[in-house]
Formats: sequence, C-alpha cells, structure tokens
Amino acid sequence: MDAREDAQDNSIRTTLSSLIADCEVLLGQFGDEGSRRYRHTVRALDRQLQQTREDLDDLHYSAMRRARAGIRRADEYVHENPWRTSAGAAASGILVGAVIVFLLTRK
Repeated sequence: MDAREDAQDNSIRTTLSSLIADCEVLLGQFGDEGSRRYRHTVRALDRQLQQTREDLDDLHYSAMRRARAGIRRADEYVHENPWRTSAGAAASGILVGAVIVFLLTRK
C-alpha cells in the first residue's frame, strides 16, 4: 500500500469511529435532553453516514482498480512467459493429482 491508500484507510477508520461516537451520544441524549438535541444529533448522524458511504465507495473503487491492475500484470506475465507459465501449471496439476491419489489410496 502506498501512503495515499494508508491515509484513505485511516480516514475511513476515523469516520467510522466518529459515527460510533455520535451513536453513543444519540443514545445518551435521547433520554436526557429531549427532542431538540435528538434532531441535531440525527442530522449529525446523517452527515456521518453519508461520509461513510462515500468513503466506502471510494475504497471499493480503489480496490477494484488495484485488482484490475493485478490482473493486467498477471496477463502480461503469462503472455511474456508462456512456457514457464505452462510448466508451472502442469507441475501444480501433477502435485495436486499426486496428493489426491495419495489420500484416496491411504487406508
């Protein structure tokens, strides 16, 4: 992860922590202060929920972008090294097959 992604993760954690704190305040004020503070806290919670949704959308977009980049790199590697990739796949298949045969023939 780079510094920007770390900052984004910290921003999401901060937003979620703030949302939890606001929920706790709401519960505390509901019984004590009445409807005036309740409305103010609900508005604050709505703002926090909207910010959290936006942050999660950004996180989802970032994760999809990184996944696509990883898939592109894997595709490029396979196209640049077809024999090595084929040999690795064959070796993996033989190994998995040997383990299956071993497990099936074991008493």
